Amino acid sequence: MKTKGVAAAAVIVLAVLAFFFYRNAQTPPATMAETGEQIARQYSGTVIKSDEQNGLFTYTIEVPAQGAYELSVDPETGEVVDMNRSLEEEAESAAEEEASSGEEPELSKEQSFSREEAKQLTPEEAGQIALAKVPGVIDDIELGDEEETGFYIVDIDAENGEEATVQVNTVSGEIASISWDD
Repeated sequence: MKTKGVAAAAVIVLAVLAFFFYRNAQTPPATMAETGEQIARQYSGTVIKSDEQNGLFTYTIEVPAQGAYELSVDPETGEVVDMNRSLEEEAESAAEEEASSGEEPELSKEQSFSREEAKQLTPEEAGQIALAKVPGVIDDIELGDEEETGFYIVDIDAENGEEATVQVNTVSGEIASISWDD
């Protein structure tokens, strides 16, 4: 009878421990600011506006030499669900130029209501960028996983006999990292 009580207590203790391990293993969703910082790093840009709409975090990010992009991000997964090039800045600067010249600003329907798809590098372009930095033969190119969203991962069998993994930003083409395996 005593052993049944000890066994029952052990089961309860194990259940409580399992509950605490499970609870601690759960990662809370990222905040809008944390997600914005990650987006800015991934796309080598600066977040200039953030908001929450329809359960998604939305950001306007300025990427040097490319312009502004509007991104929608799932707050639970951190996955970019939509990305569009922002034409608002271009339309505003054109309107300002025309206003300063004394002419009535003209915006076509297309300019004021459409959005151009963000130019994302193709895997082949990312491979060429990686090969320019690490000469060799491409072994594999794939889009990064959830920690590496926004990057192509290019595996190269380098000319020196080593294997290199090159992270290439999908929008800017900037090389984020190179790691070597013997």
